[in-house]
Amino acid sequence: MNAADVIALGVAPLLASPPSSDNGPTSLWSFPFRRLREPVRRRLHWFVPEGHRMRPENNPSSAANVNVLDLTHDAICVRSMDGVIEYWNRAAEGLYGWRADEAAGRVSHALFKTVFPVPLDRIEAELLRTGCWEGELVQMRKDGTRVTVASRWSLVSREASAPVAILETSNDITERKRAEAERAKLEARLREAERMEGIGRFASGIAHDFNSVLAGILAYGEMLFDEAPDDSPQKRHAQNVLTAATRGRELVQQILAYSRSQRARCEPTDVCATVAETLELLRASVPASVALKASIPEAPLVVMGHATQFHQLVMNLCRNSLQAMSEGGTLHVAIEPIEVPAQRPLSHGLLRQGRCVCLRVEDSGCGMDEATLARIFEPFYTTKELGRGTGLGLALVYAIVTDLGGAIDVKSARGEGSTFSIYTPIADASGAAGTRA
Repeated sequence: MNAADVIALGVAPLLASPPSSDNGPTSLWSFPFRRLREPVRRRLHWFVPEGHRMRPENNPSSAANVNVLDLTHDAICVRSMDGVIEYWNRAAEGLYGWRADEAAGRVSHALFKTVFPVPLDRIEAELLRTGCWEGELVQMRKDGTRVTVASRWSLVSREASAPVAILETSNDITERKRAEAERAKLEARLREAERMEGIGRFASGIAHDFNSVLAGILAYGEMLFDEAPDDSPQKRHAQNVLTAATRGRELVQQILAYSRSQRARCEPTDVCATVAETLELLRASVPASVALKASIPEAPLVVMGHATQFHQLVMNLCRNSLQAMSEGGTLHVAIEPIEVPAQRPLSHGLLRQGRCVCLRVEDSGCGMDEATLARIFEPFYTTKELGRGTGLGLALVYAIVTDLGGAIDVKSARGEGSTFSIYTPIADASGAAGTRA
């Protein structure tokens, strides 16, 4: 039986029309049984003895005469217009944990530490205007755990008089909300998988053409390198062309690997040397209005990954920062070893205990708001105008860091710049020895 069944028995008219005695209004729960139909009166004979609250314990002579409101699965609470609890059924005891005598006389919102979907004064205004309100509330049980309830409030009034109380019925929907959240996560994963499948088809379609272009660049770059005098700027520029083209060829293989859900080949990689090399290539494309600063240790910091992965990380993060500094600013790239004493969550991922390398890219650009921060790693999501962004750069960053077993922490605010911190675990002694050899 639910609250609707209880109301159908005739309890609602009782709540709406409390009696008065010669000495003034009696308790809210003193009912005029003479107004009931005979079958209902027989069923409710011991429901509310005159002058008593709605508890079957007030009739010790018969355990069979059960309080009707205690048969419902809905938690029912009646409180005064000031929020003081006047009645509390057994379902409410089971839902919240407080006995009726513990809850009676206490202010409900303070007792439950209720979190409202909108300000309480707006809810109360709607309740007074329409006579009812429905919504979802987050409340606290006696044991301190949180519960989400679907709540309905109705005004209780005497005939042709102002409201005297509020009847509140609540259903526990915590599990339903948890299931809905899990379903939303699964749907988001499905959408992401579909987008990544699109990336795979796109990458597969251009891979051969792109490799043909790179083959020409590599061939002419090698000729320039061979013909350039030793220790000349031309020699160094030709070497940079060859390095960039080689990275481009490896980039194609990496994109294909991720689009096919394949893990990249892992090997001991010195993050410091790879990042320094990438920044040397990047300096040529940095505008004069942007100051590029680097803080890179001389000693190697070795992780298990691939040099191309860190090249992609730095290039994508730095390009993203440069585009955010259209009016100039400072771009700072730093690397440092960190000891993590205990596992802790970051904005995107879980940082595990142990030694790790932190690659930090910080800019003084326009920054991002919370809505943008929530979606920055989604494939194809971009805030840039048409032609300036594909929405794949940061998505690839996230995929690489996940593949490396790392985590990302992003801090940003509108007008205050952005900081991307990439954490990857340091390789053990055998891995570090392998890269030095």
